[in-house]
Amino acid sequence: MVEAIDNRLRRAFGAHVRCEGPLAASGAGLRVTGVDLRTPLRPGEVNALLDALGQYRIVTLAGQHLESFSVAHFERFANHWGAPLPHPSNFKRPALERFMDNPELLPTEERPSSRVNAAFPGKLRCLPGADSPAVLVVANMHGLSDTEREAGPRVTRGTTWHTDIEHQPIPLHVSMFLVHKVPVSRNAPGGNWVPDARFEKAPNDPYFEDADPRLMRLRRALPKNGETSFADTAAAFLALPRAERTRLSSIRVRRHSYTRNEADPVPLVRTNPRSGIQSLHSPLWCPRPPRQIPVEVDGMSVAASRAFLDEIEAHVLQPEFRYDHAHTPGDVTIWDLYTTIHVAPPIKENIQSIDDARLLYRISCKGEPALTLPRRDPPEWIEEHIFLGYTTPREVIEA
Repeated sequence: MVEAIDNRLRRAFGAHVRCEGPLAASGAGLRVTGVDLRTPLRPGEVNALLDALGQYRIVTLAGQHLESFSVAHFERFANHWGAPLPHPSNFKRPALERFMDNPELLPTEERPSSRVNAAFPGKLRCLPGADSPAVLVVANMHGLSDTEREAGPRVTRGTTWHTDIEHQPIPLHVSMFLVHKVPVSRNAPGGNWVPDARFEKAPNDPYFEDADPRLMRLRRALPKNGETSFADTAAAFLALPRAERTRLSSIRVRRHSYTRNEADPVPLVRTNPRSGIQSLHSPLWCPRPPRQIPVEVDGMSVAASRAFLDEIEAHVLQPEFRYDHAHTPGDVTIWDLYTTIHVAPPIKENIQSIDDARLLYRISCKGEPALTLPRRDPPEWIEEHIFLGYTTPREVIEA
């Protein structure tokens, strides 16, 4: 299938395009070189990329020229995959309450981009367009106080395994990173960026205290060099016996937000309409404990729901379905949120050397793909499903 996708991408973009994949033992992951996203895409090019993601779940378009590539180009590209969703980190705290009236953007000096720009003046700045409401600036740097500088770097434990915003009536379709800077320091034991992350309970551990030790070991087997870790839920589903796949295909779950526990039942197993590949969509009992209300499986008690979904999570997190994706500056990496789960790795923070800097930009999208831009989502759909009714400004689409 690599050859078929390779040929399609060459027909769409030119004979210079090269593909490498699959990148993971599960069959996931495709790295494509020779696609320049500074130029607006044509419908045939978009179609080829959509089919590549449908087949490989994770696609990297490598080699974007950061000296002339902007976050505006990145956001324009994202519009082909769905309607970009504003990220709450760009707003004052009231924006965390979904669809609250008139949340305010953070003042310029408090925005994530300003924190990044203050860390290494004259050496590293966010790319133009990073202040878009739809862009999450993923960074481990800011201007340090005297106390922070004296304390020195510290290592976070990483996040929980999750799918981005899976609980809304229309879940997100994709998330994507534009990679600006990755850590090059390797001074931890074993020649890594950070030391091994221990899985024992810690005071700030985001998981519930009574989690199964075996499951916790799988959860905590995280990369140590700033990679994003993925689990391929399509391959994990296909590896199950046919009878079990049939049983799981009949399961419905109720996913809840952080504050509301009313939700319609939705399928646990989804089928990609382009590829026909089936996958387990966010097969997790509580992706963001303890803040999020746990998932309920229709017909099961709370305890039975947890036991059922924890067993599936343990299956999905087995090494044969895992892929630790190494980021390279200039990469745009897209992942299908229906066929993967992911986790942020342990990160070194309060850094004082640019060699420890990790800087990426993330956009997440929902809704149907669009072969041409601007998108033509009905205003009432935008108002109902997109935070603040946001649409990408026309000047960005025309960048």
